[in-house]
Amino acid sequence: MEDITINIHDIYQQNLNFLLGAGASYGFLPTLELNLKADDGNTFTIETLARYLDVSGSKKLKTMLFIYYYKKCIHDGLPSKPASPLPAPRQSVIDQYKSFYRTLLELLDKQDKKQKKCNIFTTNYDNCLELAADQLIKHDSINFFLNDGTEGFQERRFHTKNYNNRLVRQGIFDNHSDYVRQVNLLHPHGSVYWIKDDNGIQVDYAQTPYGIDLSVDTEELLEKFSDIVEDKKKYISDLEALDLSGLEHDVSFQEFWKAYDEMPIVNPTAWKFHETVFEEAYYQILRHLSFELERPNTVLITFGFSFADEHILHLVQRSLSNPSLIVYVCCFNRASKDELEKKFEGYNNVKFIVSDASFLDFSEFNKSVFTLSNKEPAV
Repeated sequence: MEDITINIHDIYQQNLNFLLGAGASYGFLPTLELNLKADDGNTFTIETLARYLDVSGSKKLKTMLFIYYYKKCIHDGLPSKPASPLPAPRQSVIDQYKSFYRTLLELLDKQDKKQKKCNIFTTNYDNCLELAADQLIKHDSINFFLNDGTEGFQERRFHTKNYNNRLVRQGIFDNHSDYVRQVNLLHPHGSVYWIKDDNGIQVDYAQTPYGIDLSVDTEELLEKFSDIVEDKKKYISDLEALDLSGLEHDVSFQEFWKAYDEMPIVNPTAWKFHETVFEEAYYQILRHLSFELERPNTVLITFGFSFADEHILHLVQRSLSNPSLIVYVCCFNRASKDELEKKFEGYNNVKFIVSDASFLDFSEFNKSVFTLSNKEPAV
């Protein structure tokens, strides 16, 4: 299949939607990939290893895997209070999100007066998009409305109906008005800022109650577990040989699931929430995505997303019956392109993007794919 690019001068007037996955936050938080090998030599991800341990009935190893997942992939994404400057590697990730925002906001400026909006769906539960927006507004004085689906003041509550709200700026004598550029931000896999409250979801950017304490013994076992799953020379048999005897008597081990299940984050096993209220929000957001993809003249650009979530995969596949929908799937490298092409075989309105560089990370995406600098307007 011939390589293509995105000429964003051709799409800026479309109904713009983005789907961002873990690849966009790489460097801020680890991805779900592991180095541990299966018997056939293929490496596991956290998702595939969790499924393997489900089938094999290895409950202790599964618990250790989720402790590893929490410590490596969730804990560092939890908001800190008081806020402190980010370490340079994590700030560089936020800088890439800011670069993405700048290009996006330039596009929204070019849209018709009453449009000037887009949707970003992200399966990342981190706060990268929120942090980047805050920095742009505070330090760069870039004006736009980031709509996170909440309403309220001291208690902000989430509902997808709020994505239909628009902010209009009027002159002091009401002699002119203009829609403020709006980015709708939707977290189908949850957010570290979500808190269950009276059968609803409260969004609190000032604190998070989701820290989980582990005993010294569990931390020591986690270190041994990590050494195995991160070692390119280790196989599943090495992990299954790990001695976890007596661990079930550890209080922190027993309490882990209780604390973990309180978190508003989709599990990597079956992509489900434990709490019904979060599950409902998940499907509300998926319904919103479905509605957007059914609109005429719609574009969906995906980056850093593997389509491991089968609900989202099938939703996008069904939406491709919309003849005016175009989906651009940005692939990390040619191997990932081959895998993603299999998932969308037969769909002519799916376009796959690869980079001339060895791989397409977020920096390369902002530099060579999603940019106004090297594309000419269509004549």
